[in-house]
Amino acid sequence: MPAAQPVLDDPPASNRALYRRFRAQRFAELIGQDPIVTTLRRAISGDRLAHAYLFVGPRGTGKTSTARILAKAINCTAIGSDGDPCDACPACVSIREGRALDVIEIDAASHGLVEDARDLVMRALTAPSELRRRVYIIDEVHMLSTHAFNALLKLIEEPPDHVVFILATTDTHKVPATIISRTQRHDFRRIGEATIIGKLTRICTAEGAEADEDALALVARLADGGMRDAESLLDQVLSFASGRLTLVDVREAVGLADEETIIELVNAYEAGDAPVALDCVASLADAGRDLAQIAAQAETEARRRLLASAADPVAARRLATILRALAEAAGIGAREGRARLILELLGIEIAAPAPVVTQAMPVAARTVPAPTPPAQRRIAPAPATPPESAPEPASAQASSAPRGAGDVAALRARWAEVVERANPVIKPLLKECRPIARDGARLTLAFPEGREFMRSRISQRSGAIEILLVEMFGGSFAIECVASNLELEPLTVEQAVGAADDPEARALLEGVLKITGGELVDAPEVR
Repeated sequence: MPAAQPVLDDPPASNRALYRRFRAQRFAELIGQDPIVTTLRRAISGDRLAHAYLFVGPRGTGKTSTARILAKAINCTAIGSDGDPCDACPACVSIREGRALDVIEIDAASHGLVEDARDLVMRALTAPSELRRRVYIIDEVHMLSTHAFNALLKLIEEPPDHVVFILATTDTHKVPATIISRTQRHDFRRIGEATIIGKLTRICTAEGAEADEDALALVARLADGGMRDAESLLDQVLSFASGRLTLVDVREAVGLADEETIIELVNAYEAGDAPVALDCVASLADAGRDLAQIAAQAETEARRRLLASAADPVAARRLATILRALAEAAGIGAREGRARLILELLGIEIAAPAPVVTQAMPVAARTVPAPTPPAQRRIAPAPATPPESAPEPASAQASSAPRGAGDVAALRARWAEVVERANPVIKPLLKECRPIARDGARLTLAFPEGREFMRSRISQRSGAIEILLVEMFGGSFAIECVASNLELEPLTVEQAVGAADDPEARALLEGVLKITGGELVDAPEVR
């Protein structure tokens, strides 16, 4: 792997980004990672350095900065008693300025081939040219290929005495266990908002800029625990603001909506008011707002309401459906540019208000059977005349059937009606599944094997299906989807023998009835 090139002409400080100008240069300047700082300081002062380190954590939490400070501490000629580098000796200055030939930073994303790893192994065997020890900082190490990891395995396990490895990654699950077991692992945590606000305030003071506290709080919240993200965002909004940085400036620069608009949007979703929800989305789009950011804001508001409504199962389930769609808009929708479409679809799908659930009799116990659509018929042989006998009491019939069997039979009998009443988004999915079991409120829907995509889509739209089932059958439902080896029986006899208006299919049906002496009865096909 090629060595890092020294920076010969550093740009003026005023032309560099804030996160570069205010990058921590000593352990004392690192924020939010106190346990890691304490461990490394004591390892330096007690001469208990490991030969390889693995820094794991979200982006912008200080992994690369800590690696550079550790490289300084390893080679500092005036190290303090607390293990902090002096940042003034020739070794520290050359590392800070990026011209130290023995501190080599490698981007694994662009140097992840096995040939690069073999080149690194050969270079590591040579002695340092300037400093006491040679330090390899491999950023995004999870991007190395499998063969590159294998080529480095022995070197990382037993490197020469003059070599120290510092590996950094955001995806530790992609790093082989054989590499992890040969390193000393440190997990970087997200930085708290109060800590981020404190540093942003110091940066504003150093820059001679004035900022409102609520504006800095919003910047810290948007950074989601990443100090570098917070500094980059502050750099952007300071350029946008004409004077004192205010909350309105931050929202305008980033493309956020005000809290009142977000509350109005979530209220419309929760009330099932599709026109208001669509108007909100359209007005936000026309105003040039970033709809992915809008979805993230609405997601935060919906999550707050969901946690507050845990005692109300109906409201909580409706909010869970809303939150699931908003999370999709903020995540997948943002990456694929479909955030607006998902927000609009949510307004349509959630339009039916949440039903008021009353104490309802189980479906199997109702005296009046649910009507069966005429299309749901099957061919049955002509029945023989049974001997007259006393009818079995209803209580005995109910006790002889397994618990929940009647509910499932009724659901399967009316499944074509459920499919017909479903909205166009979930109708094709419901056609590909059948109810197979019910235990209390839990209803199990089975999909044929090999239709994993449809099963996952039903799981994402379970809230709308549950509302539809409650409207039709009463009670409460919680959808569970499973893969099964069932074969999907036709929902109607026309599907079994052909279209109803097909003369050949109708003639075939009449011929079967004539040969068998059967008749069409309104009975579902239950398996």
